Amino acid sequence: MCARRSWACKKVYVPTVFEKYTASLQVGGKPVKIHLWDTAGQEDYDRLRPLSYSDTNVVLICFDVTSPNTFDNILTKWYPEVNHFCRGVPVLLVGCKTDLRRDREVLQKLREGHLEPISYQQGEAMARQVHAVSYLECSARYQENVGDIFAVACSAALGAARRSQRKRRPRRGCVLS
Repeated sequence: MCARRSWACKKVYVPTVFEKYTASLQVGGKPVKIHLWDTAGQEDYDRLRPLSYSDTNVVLICFDVTSPNTFDNILTKWYPEVNHFCRGVPVLLVGCKTDLRRDREVLQKLREGHLEPISYQQGEAMARQVHAVSYLECSARYQENVGDIFAVACSAALGAARRSQRKRRPRRGCVLS
């Protein structure tokens, strides 16, 4: 994820297997500690990845706004998997690497393949399609909106936990018939 500045600014892509990060932040004036699991997307890990989903409070489905393939994977891979293993857990859709929408080399490579970056509007439409609670974008390279994403994720998780507690709370009183 984008929690660590040192991790967020890596220039060389190294495929993730399973990485865990911990961050502390304030949400609504209260301290919150979050544990982030960055999971592998490679097919080789399809059987292992579901093991990381237990006790999940919120899911961030992230994609690269300059990679239409990662955007397509939302519907073909990530949404079905998350919907199966994390039913009822809030989902945030996150468009990453927004700084690359202005990168000449990246844009040239996309044009050569008759492609273009994913627009904010396309991201919002996909979020509605996968029933995400929110669509957000960020640039980890420039630390744009990274904190906002974690704040929204924490709020979504805490809100879902409160709703879940209300449903499980035993009713007090008696019923006379």
